[in-house]
Amino acid sequence: MNRRILSVGVFMVLMLSSLLAGRQGYCGAKEAITADLNQALLRMFGERQEDIVTQDSIRAYKRLRQVSDGEVWLAIADRKLCRNLKNRKLKDNAFLSFHIVDEAYPGKFPEVDVISSDTLIVNNEATGTTLAVKSYARLSAIGIFRMSDQRWSSLLAFAALLWAAGTAFLFRKKETPAGTVSYGGLSYSPEDKCFYDASHAFVHFTPMQYRLMLMLWQAPSHSVSKEEICALLWPKKADANDTLYTLVKRLKPILEACSELQLVAHKGRSYALEIKPKTSCQPNVRKMSATC
Repeated sequence: MNRRILSVGVFMVLMLSSLLAGRQGYCGAKEAITADLNQALLRMFGERQEDIVTQDSIRAYKRLRQVSDGEVWLAIADRKLCRNLKNRKLKDNAFLSFHIVDEAYPGKFPEVDVISSDTLIVNNEATGTTLAVKSYARLSAIGIFRMSDQRWSSLLAFAALLWAAGTAFLFRKKETPAGTVSYGGLSYSPEDKCFYDASHAFVHFTPMQYRLMLMLWQAPSHSVSKEEICALLWPKKADANDTLYTLVKRLKPILEACSELQLVAHKGRSYALEIKPKTSCQPNVRKMSATC
């Protein structure tokens, strides 16, 4: 149970680290876009000075504000602004907006699904107005995420999934399937129709070895007569004793290597699966001491 808790804990740590790395990458992308918009706006101001917003745009803004009951917001697609952007992905989504700073100035710009630069205050001597100018990039959260660096996030998420798959496989491998019967360090699963050793590793038998093992396993006292074995395994063969002897000879080392069982012949009449007797070296020790 402790191993399960530990594996779940490692998975959660990796996933949380992935989420934090993803969030860090997302916030870093937003900051980079804002910095790009700021430098593009400043370079544009350096090129145009007071003419950063044309007089026609200012007059149009004033007229719209007079006839409109609500707030006026102009989005101007400016070529110079787009040209000054370092990130090419922003060029198709960038635009300029401004407000005239007077009694009707709302003090803020609407910012829905957009990333904006800092506000640049410009005095336009030609029109005698003070302008609050901002540059924008219209991007959704998904668009920002695509532009962000998610390499660490992806790597950690992949590691978490790999860890989950690996631990699930190991736990499943160690779990004993339902209905499994064990005897002498060997197990048989009716669900999987497979034999397993003590460490739940699959024991490979040839088809004929498997059929013989299954007969012995399911028989009362794990013992089957030679006649019955030959009749079931080689029904069309008149005398299958030699074939059975060869089959048993090849099966014995496999069985003894993977379990505590041995295949025993009883007076040449039957074969049985029996647990190996525990050998003790104590009698030999006594004999040696007696001789000495």
